[in-house]
Amino acid sequence: MDKIVKRHIEEYGQSPAVVVKVPGICTILGSYADACRGWSLVSTDKATLSVAISLRDDQMVRLYNATLNDRKRFNLSNVKYRKEDRWGNFPKGVIGVMVSEATTLSGMNITLSGKLLYADNQMISTASALATTLAIDALFDLEMSLTSKIRVTYQANTVFNSERCKVSDLLAMVNAKQGSALFYDLQHVTYREIPFPFGDEDGQIVAIIVDSKISPSAMREEIEYKRQEIDAAFEELNKHKSGGYIRDFPESDISERVTPLSEEERHICEYVLSESRLTVDAASLLTYKDAVQLGKVMNKVQAGLRDRLEVTCPEVDWLTKRAGEMSGVLGAVQVSNGFAGNIMVLLSKDALSSYIGRLEEYEHIFGFHPHWYVLSGSEAAKVVLT
Repeated sequence: MDKIVKRHIEEYGQSPAVVVKVPGICTILGSYADACRGWSLVSTDKATLSVAISLRDDQMVRLYNATLNDRKRFNLSNVKYRKEDRWGNFPKGVIGVMVSEATTLSGMNITLSGKLLYADNQMISTASALATTLAIDALFDLEMSLTSKIRVTYQANTVFNSERCKVSDLLAMVNAKQGSALFYDLQHVTYREIPFPFGDEDGQIVAIIVDSKISPSAMREEIEYKRQEIDAAFEELNKHKSGGYIRDFPESDISERVTPLSEEERHICEYVLSESRLTVDAASLLTYKDAVQLGKVMNKVQAGLRDRLEVTCPEVDWLTKRAGEMSGVLGAVQVSNGFAGNIMVLLSKDALSSYIGRLEEYEHIFGFHPHWYVLSGSEAAKVVLT
């Protein structure tokens, strides 16, 4: 917090009145389950984003990205989306929604900082918009309900910015606890908290996140294109749904070609429905701390991501394959946390040093220096200074 306060003072010559900190989200399993409104398993992640805010005596809003050393500005009387404003559109979207609803605001100085500003647009927009909503609520004593905060943030991302946004991610950011995971029912937008027993580096079994350090653009465009294909495939599958929830669509009708889909649509729907259902199994295994069977579920999901959905890359394939070859490594799966090419590896404490040692071989082959950390999570979004 001290760092963003210092940068805010240096930029604007005044101390921030409010500072908010928001955690990133790691979707462990069920990354594509929103397409079928199935189930997902998420945790807060190590990377965070902070927003500092103070009042101005005019109608200007100035934005300073301390991480990227970039600046934007606009007037409250003319809050419009501008492509060239890039990251600045995310906090601007929140202000635009509030202005359109006749919320009384005055000029503001806003500073953004944190590793999440290097993430993909979906994570940046979700985290920065939520942090801005919480900061403005505290600054102007609006006393918004949680439902209103979620609604304003969601509209800022999806309507003002036309970005993907998951209500489940927003709820996880404000509700998740360090050391726990949230198991989501996306059909009913409900969740339950499950203790995450593998976030202690001194535990017998530990879950680590390995960042392959590939170029961020290497996978982001491909995955966004794949998400569009997934949306189209489930739009087609919905035409053949006779009743009930789409997540309960019989996989046998798809695999046995009873349902008329193209080969690409069939592979997509089979995988997404399968991963969603495997996530239900994983939540139960996590509850009972069954690391061995949980690792097997992770491996099944990873095989589908690689062979059926085809959203992995050579670097991720190498890291997960090496994991599968080592004694004491229970499972490995590509996760969605806003950063390209990140995987979660579940392994015994005794195998940790051996697996980390293999990362030197990875660097020699691919030329990227990987980074790893224990998935212990972060605290939920909160106001840290008023």
